[in-house]
Amino acid sequence: MKKHVSLLMIMTLFINLISYQSHQVEAVTSVKAETKVPTRELDTPKETKPDPETKHQVALRMNLPINNMNDVKEVKGHQLSVKKYSVKEVEMLARLINGEARGESFEGKVAVAAVTLNRVRSSKFPNSIKEVIFQSGAYTAVSDGQYSKKPGKKAYLAAYEALKGEDPSSGALFYYNPKTATDDWIRSRHVIKTIGKHVFTR
Repeated sequence: MKKHVSLLMIMTLFINLISYQSHQVEAVTSVKAETKVPTRELDTPKETKPDPETKHQVALRMNLPINNMNDVKEVKGHQLSVKKYSVKEVEMLARLINGEARGESFEGKVAVAAVTLNRVRSSKFPNSIKEVIFQSGAYTAVSDGQYSKKPGKKAYLAAYEALKGEDPSSGALFYYNPKTATDDWIRSRHVIKTIGKHVFTR
């Protein structure tokens, strides 16, 4: 009888021991599962808008005033009010870039546009893109008729970059081609940098 009791006690202890270890394993597994860092989903790349290739696209991207543009579906109400620049001025700037820097790098195109905008901001020049461009003797492209040619896509994109605030010219107010310039005054100006065939000065 005592043997049966002893055997029963041993079996009970054995079962309790196994049960205890089993609970421990479950507890550890539970803790590990809880502390496991969930796999992070990869961020989906943001959609990038294509580069603006026309004056309308430039105007839309910059929220410039837009009038009589029935072919454009993205016009917002505030774009019909008066802003700093207009669609016509985007076209003027692109035409100037095309006439003055058609053979230059994209950086050179933006720099030419930036010089025009720097003049608009300067007290030494007129206060609008139109007045700066058509100031007597200011640009060769206006004098020789190159300004009248239709701009390409790069000219509009360069205008957009300059209007956004890009200025590869580093604040220049003038530029010239040292191989063709005949004006001694322009050559006497402080040189800031050279981009392609143009020397940029103040």
